[in-house]
Amino acid sequence: MELQDQVAAAAHAFLAGLSEKQAHRALLPFDEQERRTWAYWPTDRRGVALWSLDRAQTKAAHRLLASLLALPAYARAVTIMGLDEVLDQLEGYRSDRRHREDYWVSLFGQPGRPLWGARFEGHHVSVHATMAAGQTRLTPLFLGANPAVVCDGGRPVVAPLAPEEALGFELLHALSSEQRSTAVMSGDAPDDIATRNLPRMDIPLAPEGVPLDALSGPAAAASRALLHLYLGRFPAGALLPDPGGARFAWAGAQDPGAGHYYRIAGPRLVIELDNTQNDANHVHTVVRDPVADFGGDLLAIHYEREHVH
Repeated sequence: MELQDQVAAAAHAFLAGLSEKQAHRALLPFDEQERRTWAYWPTDRRGVALWSLDRAQTKAAHRLLASLLALPAYARAVTIMGLDEVLDQLEGYRSDRRHREDYWVSLFGQPGRPLWGARFEGHHVSVHATMAAGQTRLTPLFLGANPAVVCDGGRPVVAPLAPEEALGFELLHALSSEQRSTAVMSGDAPDDIATRNLPRMDIPLAPEGVPLDALSGPAAAASRALLHLYLGRFPAGALLPDPGGARFAWAGAQDPGAGHYYRIAGPRLVIELDNTQNDANHVHTVVRDPVADFGGDLLAIHYEREHVH
C-alpha cells in the first residue's frame, strides 16, 4: 500500500470513531491559513484534543501519528509527549498545560481526496502531512524535549534526542581546524532555532558553514549519519528534502553541557538543533524544505494539472 493510502486509511479510521461533534472539530477546510499555522509550545489549537477522546479514539489518533513517522521517530514522539508529565513535576505542578494528552489532531480536507492534509501537534511535537499529486510531503517536522535528558546518578536514562546531539558534536570535532573555523558562526548560540514557526521560509538562511560535499573521512561519515538520522524520521514513501548544496554551521559551546546550536542548510533542506534553554537541557530540532514545506511543490503540480484539464 502506498504511503498516502496508509495515511488515508488511518485518518478514515480515526474519523469513523469520532462523534459528529468531534468530527466537526477535527475536519477543517484544506485551503485555509490554519493548515500552515503551527507552534511547538503548549497552546489551544484547532482540531480535536487527545484529552477529549476515549481510549479507542486515542488509540486511533496514535495510529494516525504512527503512519506519519518512521518507527524510531514515532517512539521518540510518544516519549516526548510523556516528558510533559516529568516537566510538570519539575515545575511543581504549576501549569495545566503540561500533560501527555495536550496534543491535537487536525485534518484538512477529506482524507483520500486529491488534496488533503493532516496535523498532529502539541508541546514539542509538530507533525504535518500534505497529500497532493499522488505524493506525500511531511515538512515541517519538529521534535523537541524538555528536559532533554533525565539522569539517575549522573547517568542518562531518558534522552529522546540524544543521538542528534551526539552526532552533531561528532561531526564538529571530526572537522579539520580550518573547516571548523569555517563552520563556527559564533561563540554564542541563539536562544532558539532560527526558523522558529514561520509558515514560509521566504528569507533564506545565510550560506554560512562548511559545505557537506567538501568533507571526507570521519567528517563525511558523521555528516552522512546525521543526515540519515534526520531524514530517517520520515516513513518509506514520503518525499524527502534534498541535502544537495547543504552546509554545516555551528554556534555556541563546542562541548556538551553548555548552550549550543547547529544547522545543516541548503536550497532544499534545513535541519536545526538548538539546546540553550534550561541550562542547555531543553532541545529543539526541526527538518524543513524551504521550497516544499506544507506540500508547496505538490500543490503547484496539482493546480497546473487542473488548469491543463
